[in-house]
Amino acid sequence: MIRIDLGVVRTFKIREKQSIEFRAEAFNAPNHVNPGNPSTTLTDSSFGRILTAADPRIMQMAVKFVF
Repeated sequence: MIRIDLGVVRTFKIREKQSIEFRAEAFNAPNHVNPGNPSTTLTDSSFGRILTAADPRIMQMAVKFVF
């Protein structure tokens, strides 16, 4: 399973006790497909096949005002 998570934070000071923080995060940044486990039921027509995938790329950004 290949998974690369990234995060960047940048803080800008406005006054002595006030600042703005920008944050960006990416989970599974290269968007690599992570297949699930194959079906293990012998009588099932999908035996041995992988039917699921997990962890798509997720990105989020935030701004925080600190005072």
